[in-house]
Amino acid sequence: MNTDERMLEVLQQTLTRIEELNARLGHIEKDLTSIDKYQTNMDHYARAIEAATENNNIMG
Repeated sequence: MNTDERMLEVLQQTLTRIEELNARLGHIEKDLTSIDKYQTNMDHYARAIEAATENNNIMG
């Protein structure tokens, strides 16, 4: 195998690894977005509960 062929092989392996890492980062980004939405919802609910308890608006 000559130098050019070896260089091409290394570059192809590098590209494959970059694509794998990019896919993993995409999954991580999706998970983080989901966590952010969940935390935003929980914050909203916590504020609503806090407001209701401060105003004695709890129905039971």
